[in-house]
Amino acid sequence: MDLAERVQPIEQRHPWEVARAALFLRILEQCGALGATRVLDVGAGDAWLAGRVVERLPAEAQVTCWDPNYRDEDLADEQRPPGLRLTSLRPSGVFQGVLILDVIEHVRDDAGFVREVVTGSLEPGGWALVSVPAYQSLYTSHDEALHHVRRYSPRGCRATLTESGLRVEREGSLFTSLLAVRALQAAAERVRGSRHDDGHGVGRWRGGPRLSRSLAEFLGAEGRLLLGLSARGIRLPGLSYWAYCRRR
Repeated sequence: MDLAERVQPIEQRHPWEVARAALFLRILEQCGALGATRVLDVGAGDAWLAGRVVERLPAEAQVTCWDPNYRDEDLADEQRPPGLRLTSLRPSGVFQGVLILDVIEHVRDDAGFVREVVTGSLEPGGWALVSVPAYQSLYTSHDEALHHVRRYSPRGCRATLTESGLRVEREGSLFTSLLAVRALQAAAERVRGSRHDDGHGVGRWRGGPRLSRSLAEFLGAEGRLLLGLSARGIRLPGLSYWAYCRRR
């Protein structure tokens, strides 16, 4: 969860967030990345997803969560899972793998930012899992509220990653079923004008346990189908684009 979306206390994780975490773990597993012991999570937010990742890594593994927006109380929290380290300063050293999940859409010089992470923090041949919100035509007040500079076409994101020193080995989309919903929102805003989005972050989800579980299961099943298709070279459009890469 992006720190800008965090609301305390977190009563129920958004189904999108739950499904997203499970699907990213599935990608890492399929790509053979879960043997890493040194992983950097760039823009890690509240580190919930990093906690799910470290549970699947070897016992001695550490995931370093780097987010410049961490507060002193975030860094002092002793309730974190073992193997998680939080820092608001860029960590030193190199890592076997890097997570850059829904981060570069916030950065004006996205290629320069990714290049800096790759050359400074990722070992040669190391892996990177990157995700971004898809399709600029779907840019709405929701993106404005989350301080997104842009959304990406698959081709545009692929070009950015290649320019930054990464080689895309596998790619695909997630959340195809949500495309129509966002397209209707974008169309409505074009008709009536953009409105301030004041409460649609994932931290404000108030669905009950049954609804949350049902939606997460649906999105997860859809995501597994999309991953299966992408492994066969069939890529359907989705609300999110992801790429599993190696440092060249």
